Amino acid sequence: MTKDLFNLSGRVVVLTGGLGLIGLNYIEAFISQGAFVNVIDIVKKETADKILRKKFKGDKSRIRYFRADISDKPSLERVKKELLKKFGVIDVLINNAALTHKVEHLSKQKSKNYSFEKLKLSEWEEEIKINLTGTMLCCQVFGSAMKTGASIINIASIYGAVAPDQSIYQKGYQQPATYGVTKAGVIYLTKYLATYWGHKGIRANCLVLGGVENGQNQEFLKKYAQKTPMGRMAKPDEFNGLLLYLASDSSSYVTGSAYAVDGGWTAW
Repeated sequence: MTKDLFNLSGRVVVLTGGLGLIGLNYIEAFISQGAFVNVIDIVKKETADKILRKKFKGDKSRIRYFRADISDKPSLERVKKELLKKFGVIDVLINNAALTHKVEHLSKQKSKNYSFEKLKLSEWEEEIKINLTGTMLCCQVFGSAMKTGASIINIASIYGAVAPDQSIYQKGYQQPATYGVTKAGVIYLTKYLATYWGHKGIRANCLVLGGVENGQNQEFLKKYAQKTPMGRMAKPDEFNGLLLYLASDSSSYVTGSAYAVDGGWTAW
């Protein structure tokens, strides 16, 4: 029995925002365990196919792509209808999609500085629409089709749990304040769903991710490392183990939890 605790063979997974650095690692982790991964993203199918072909050069029969706007409920309903027609069930929902902005420590190009004083209402509303409303709608649409044993995993951030350390950024934290606000909302939504659907045997948990190494300049990496007990940023695949645990039967009595996967950032 123990050897089957992490078995995900045949499980039907819905993953939003699956075409970025971390999302592609999530796909790889799930298909390696025999799951069917249904990716939802906003890019055109031709672009998605190109990204997936580059990452997964072998058999991609366990990966399906759906172009949909997660803030548009009818488009999500269409995806759900197609999935239920093919599989009859949705076992795992991973809400990974989020709106982020280019910042200078990740690019040689000059980025926009989203100072709180100059943050436009339209920018505030757009990020809430994707990061928080989109996550809620995915939980509402796909969660309503889930049955006992199903698992919802929401992806949040350390900046939904604590405020950013302005000192490690060249000109202060350059993401809009909205990012942390939405991620804090995702953590609360997770706990709400755990209590709301607990009687149905549907679990809801949250990963609170630390920063991921992805081409940042050395000055930033050094500053970040000094603020982290483990002395470094995360590698893109270091969230996979916990993700698979929460998706599998090995976490059958785990719900309503927000797991910090941050190298100890929030432990100070």
